[in-house]
Amino acid sequence: MKPFAQINLSSAALRRGILVSSLAFAAGCVSRIDIEHWTLEPCDAATTAEIARLVEEGASRDGRVWNDNVSHEERERRRYKLRDGTTIASESSPLRFGTNTVCVAVAATSEGDYIQIVDSMFKTTEILGRHRAGWGYRLPCAASFGNDENERLVVVKAPRTYHNWSRIYVFDQSFKCVWESEEIEDRSGWHAVVSPSHPDSVFLYNSRVACYRLIRSN
Repeated sequence: MKPFAQINLSSAALRRGILVSSLAFAAGCVSRIDIEHWTLEPCDAATTAEIARLVEEGASRDGRVWNDNVSHEERERRRYKLRDGTTIASESSPLRFGTNTVCVAVAATSEGDYIQIVDSMFKTTEILGRHRAGWGYRLPCAASFGNDENERLVVVKAPRTYHNWSRIYVFDQSFKCVWESEEIEDRSGWHAVVSPSHPDSVFLYNSRVACYRLIRSN
């Protein structure tokens, strides 16, 4: 496993990011979002071993975590189109998030790809949230974590086609993207894990790269 790289922004950069991101979001442009401030905290050796064990055991089974274990061929077979021509290129199984049960998908359009959050029962008609997320169909994992008004949904998605990178997105209960990470290595090997030792947190684990705990810092 490679050395960890912690993502932080200076306060000045954060203020600039909030302003630029807010304007870009309103205009529908691709931009990093910093409405909330989250940090990827590297796991120590003991925590890394625990998270690796949980991944081997199948991670969470409480309906709040989804990890993509589908082959490329099966993923291609499951693609489908909406009436407006949007292709649903990747899609999670149902996840419990707040009072909702949702599916997270990559919605591919001619303008780029979106992270799309939908009602799990009415996926083609009840679109709860959409966020522009570059190009790239890979959606390795998603998970809800936290409680009450602090519950959040984390999604990992490849932001560029044919590049070996991912980006982490955090959504609030109104299905609005409130934070994006910078690009991190590897587009397909990430797993989301909720540990019994840290029930209000979520961990992102990649055996080739790192183990991170996602921490809110504001």
